[in-house]
Amino acid sequence: MGKNLTPRYLIIALILVWAISTLLPTWRYQRLTEIQKEEMRNKGELESLESKVVRQGLDLKGGMYIVLEADIPTLVANLASIKDERLDNIITKTKQESIKPNLDFFSIFENEVKADGIKLSRYYHEYGASLEDIISALRTEADDAINRVLEILQNRVDQFGVSEPTIQKQGKHRIVVELAGIKNSDRARALLQSTALLEFYLVKNNSVTNDFISQLDDILKRENNDSEKPSKSDSSLTSDTKKSDNTKQVSELFGNDESSKNDSSLTDNVQDLFSNAPFSSLLTALPGDIGIEEKNIYALKRFLENPDIQKKLKNANGQLLLSQEAKSINSNSTEKFYRLYYLEDQPELTGGIVEEARADLGTIGSGSSAGQAIVSLSMNNDGSRTWSRVTGANIGERIAIVLDNKVHMAPSIREKIPSGRTQIEGFANINEAKDLAIILRAGALPAPVKIIEERIVGPSLGTDSITKGTQAVIFGLILILIFMIIYYRLAGTIANFALIWNILLVLAILASLQATLTLPGIAGLILTVGMSIDANVIIFERIREELRKGKTPKAAIDAGYDRAITTIIDANVTTLIASLVLYQFGTGPIKGFATVLFWGILISMFTAVYITRTIFNTYISKTNSTKLSI
Repeated sequence: MGKNLTPRYLIIALILVWAISTLLPTWRYQRLTEIQKEEMRNKGELESLESKVVRQGLDLKGGMYIVLEADIPTLVANLASIKDERLDNIITKTKQESIKPNLDFFSIFENEVKADGIKLSRYYHEYGASLEDIISALRTEADDAINRVLEILQNRVDQFGVSEPTIQKQGKHRIVVELAGIKNSDRARALLQSTALLEFYLVKNNSVTNDFISQLDDILKRENNDSEKPSKSDSSLTSDTKKSDNTKQVSELFGNDESSKNDSSLTDNVQDLFSNAPFSSLLTALPGDIGIEEKNIYALKRFLENPDIQKKLKNANGQLLLSQEAKSINSNSTEKFYRLYYLEDQPELTGGIVEEARADLGTIGSGSSAGQAIVSLSMNNDGSRTWSRVTGANIGERIAIVLDNKVHMAPSIREKIPSGRTQIEGFANINEAKDLAIILRAGALPAPVKIIEERIVGPSLGTDSITKGTQAVIFGLILILIFMIIYYRLAGTIANFALIWNILLVLAILASLQATLTLPGIAGLILTVGMSIDANVIIFERIREELRKGKTPKAAIDAGYDRAITTIIDANVTTLIASLVLYQFGTGPIKGFATVLFWGILISMFTAVYITRTIFNTYISKTNSTKLSI
């Protein structure tokens, strides 16, 4: 009998050694202090250890849960080969209507197109000639855009260094992102939302810019004068009333604090400045650039919404863009200024030409970037040729590097650059440079995305969940162990041993598969405990029946296992199927529950049928007892 059991002992021993060795890194990691983790991180050892531990999900480790929605109206607008006000109005109306629940954007868009009578083939000729073909093609483009957004976000998050992120579609145009262990939520949010539309625009020279600003002043002064001319119906307006209206307009644009409300001379001065130079009054001369104070951004945006100014920009083939952030001119000043750039309306290059992007620190001898964070870009063949032509033809001019419609920097072109290599400077720190490099390497999002739901789970809440979940497992386990010993005596002790084995093996499987343990996963572990004991109870009751028939312990054990195996397999296979369905169609924590349940059921069958039977056979062969404690 002992010789026959030798292969079983060997298999059990190998599995035990594997389980313990697999769980040792988790045990070691849990005992590390934050200081020890930081030391290991600096040595480059922590990442290797973290890859071997049982991973914790968002609800246990803390982190971010974000639901993103693709901006389909913007995507449809961007796909148009030509753009005009008529198409923009239709897209705007469709966008407003599609906010209502259970309404499809493209169905509404098709109805709006029919109602307006516009020929859609004029704007989307490459997608077909008929309205139905174009709408169908736009739907396909939207679906493809979501899939590309999904892939790009996955690449970005992978390079960002988040362990076990969950990124998956929800419905047609939404994406769920779960980032466990994230500490800098603002940085992660910016990484996910950034469309990373990198463009290179030529900056119009100073004389053209100054002349254009003067023209904008003239447009606004002319409109202001026209609005002040009294008609026959309002000839009774007094000069005080007009002054009051003008003061109100100035206040709405520039804002007045409490200290200036009663200072009439200050208000009069601002009003005079506003009347003589409405647009220029917002601007300030900065070294090498035009600036606008942070508090005047609202007024600038109000002016740029003016139809006449928009028309002027379009006719001049130009656009006005701001710098990425407001900065103080010097350390002694509390006022912050954005830089305002007057650019060409068409980019010379776009981010699609970027072949490689790498964040680094500027080397000694590299000028102003020495020791500062930079992003080095290399371009593909087409980009290199275009970059060589643009830089060669515009030596001495400035070129703006624009990311998501904000000017990151606008350096002067000193010489022709034939290699297609350039670098971006002006980052606050190396992390900002790394994030931009990640975004550029992963690619630009084909459609803008917006956050429609966000939850941040703090690490303290995660720790509390772990504590309570662990307590639940231990409390339930103790009750079962006591019950089995009291009710089944020696057989119950054997079942308890197998149960502890079951828990160890499940955790070892999770660690080896780098699966994520979530709070529902802990619930699955508790359910596995019950299922494991259930299999043993079925076997023990069968053995009791055989003993009551007068069979010997060995014959009763053999018959009990043989008769119970079919029932155990039937009961557990149905649960396995349910867990597979949950894993396939579930999201986030549901998948965690399904993973633990699936492996827990498989292992419970192994421990209940294989390990306990080996122990029973060993006991019978060693003792030759005519009675069985069950």
